Amino acid sequence: MIYNNIFRNSYLSNGTITLAFFHIVVITIFLVYRLVLSYIYFDDFIYPEFIFKSVLIGIRLDFIISSFLSLPILFTVFFAPLNYRKKIYQFILNIFSLLVFLFLIIFCSIDLEWFKEFNHHLNLMFLYYSNEGKEGWLLVWEEYNLLIYFIIWSFSIYLIFRLFQCYKFFVKHKKNGFLVNFLNFLFSLILTFIFIRGGTQERPLDWGYAHYSEDNMLNELAQNPLFFFGRSYIEMQSEVIYDSFLKNKNYNELQKVYSNIVKEHSIQNIKIETDIKDSPNVVILIMESFISENCNFLNPNLQENITPFLSKLEKKSISFKKCFSNGRRSAHGLSSILTTYPALPGMPLISQVESSNKNSILHKPMNILSKLGYRRIFVYGGDGNFDNLRGFAKTNGFNDFIDWNHNRFRKYQERTMWGLYDHYVLDEIVSIIDNVNDEPFLLTFFSTTNHDPFKIPSEYDKYFDHLNIVNNKKYNKAKRTMAYNDLVLEQFFDKIKHKPWYDNTIFVITADHGLTVSRNIPAHPLNGHIPFIIHSSLIKTPIEIDKIVSQIDIIPTLYDLLGLDPYLNEFYGISGLKDGEGFALRVIDKNLQWLTPNKLFSQIMNTNQSNLYNYSTIRSDFNKKSSTEEEDEILNNMINYIGNAFYRIKRNILVN
Repeated sequence: MIYNNIFRNSYLSNGTITLAFFHIVVITIFLVYRLVLSYIYFDDFIYPEFIFKSVLIGIRLDFIISSFLSLPILFTVFFAPLNYRKKIYQFILNIFSLLVFLFLIIFCSIDLEWFKEFNHHLNLMFLYYSNEGKEGWLLVWEEYNLLIYFIIWSFSIYLIFRLFQCYKFFVKHKKNGFLVNFLNFLFSLILTFIFIRGGTQERPLDWGYAHYSEDNMLNELAQNPLFFFGRSYIEMQSEVIYDSFLKNKNYNELQKVYSNIVKEHSIQNIKIETDIKDSPNVVILIMESFISENCNFLNPNLQENITPFLSKLEKKSISFKKCFSNGRRSAHGLSSILTTYPALPGMPLISQVESSNKNSILHKPMNILSKLGYRRIFVYGGDGNFDNLRGFAKTNGFNDFIDWNHNRFRKYQERTMWGLYDHYVLDEIVSIIDNVNDEPFLLTFFSTTNHDPFKIPSEYDKYFDHLNIVNNKKYNKAKRTMAYNDLVLEQFFDKIKHKPWYDNTIFVITADHGLTVSRNIPAHPLNGHIPFIIHSSLIKTPIEIDKIVSQIDIIPTLYDLLGLDPYLNEFYGISGLKDGEGFALRVIDKNLQWLTPNKLFSQIMNTNQSNLYNYSTIRSDFNKKSSTEEEDEILNNMINYIGNAFYRIKRNILVN
């Protein structure tokens, strides 16, 4: 009676109590699911002492699901005539809640059996198998004791029904006025919105939030099965466009065209003299929005001296003059660089559920380095949950993921909305590498400062007063931040050049994407023209290479330089150190582009909008060319090339 009075006399309306009850039951169902999962697979945990931490992490994802499911209640329970004094509404509410709870219980049961079979949570492969015919359903009937499950489901619903009795005890006689109901509704609406996003961070949470540990079972335990399945469904919807565009579904034909393309653009090795021996270290510096327009070594027309350090460095390096990003956003660029697969229309690879599988072909480059004894470290000055970066890096095989939440970065206060200023992070990278034990390492750094609003630390202003920002175009505003990046990279190299590990380290400098420079044609390739420099004391013959390459070719080029040729066939990209004209596939939303040394073919998916252009240099005019036969040939290559990539990723088939 005391508790009843507390509820009746509080400012909580019946609607708020109803929502709270709904959330509690949903969270409890997922809690029981995780307890069962951890009990069944307890021996498979590497660090079972962290099971409780996984449960706590998972609750944040559970609230996303419970908030989505509670929306019909949220928008009806607070206002007349749909209130608790209406028996019809009460009946509908009870039925809706019980059906939701029953659905969750059955779904979690199916997921447990799926996990036992595939070591992974339920995804859209379930629909694929269920549509294969009656054999799949007969197998379910034969393999699983549905009677026991039916008893468990019935008993669970009975327990929930009994909970309803307690719930009714609190709300039976309670009556609230309009103002209390409205304020409670407003409070519940705001809270629900926050729960659906997974918090107040920049981007809503993705499946990667659950991947916090090197123990894969801990990550799987933290994952919410329905959230994971939902992401799989959303991904499928974003890929519907493929069904009509990728007309060729014959894998052997796709593979044949792909193999011919690879042979055409990897004729023979470009001779480069090096002192590379066993397992040199690798540092990959991925610079945010580092567009060629503001790089003196890539843009001969640039008046200001923005990149004096990199201009000197590239003359002592392997420098690719025609490197292009595969997509528009950071998520596209990072995934293309690290997986060697091109961006695909729809969700970036970094967020696709296939990336959550540690055995996915997308993670082959990093897994090979693991077998070769490399320690893999990812350093990012921003929030690792942004764009699912942390989860992707963890499943991609990185041993350590260090972002602005790490203890070593808490002493720095100056930052932009995107992350710590890059010079702070580069300073810490020196310390991070110094503390690596006697083992080869690959460290990947993703910068943040060269991003809108293009701010630099005040103490660096004096170095760039001479730069004239003539308009508000982003690539113009980026001149100061790119000049800052060039300076802090010079300071970084000055600090490390006497380190014992420096002479045995290969540095790769590139970008995640470019910036809009030209709108003369849709998605002008100039907007994706980025640097690709490989620098090391181990390289004895600096060289400029004019072959067209893209981000998917960076890791294959690195492996080729390391003398790891036998592994090149396991990547989708092609080494830039193999002779040939080269090409770049760019995917900008529904705009697919196939770029060769003097031609650009552009096709809008599922439309008749296609254009073939001639050009002499990337900064010259792009002139339309009329050649139906040539367009058909390029379109066929492009469709088969991207279709083959799509097929491999979805079916997890290695390159042959």
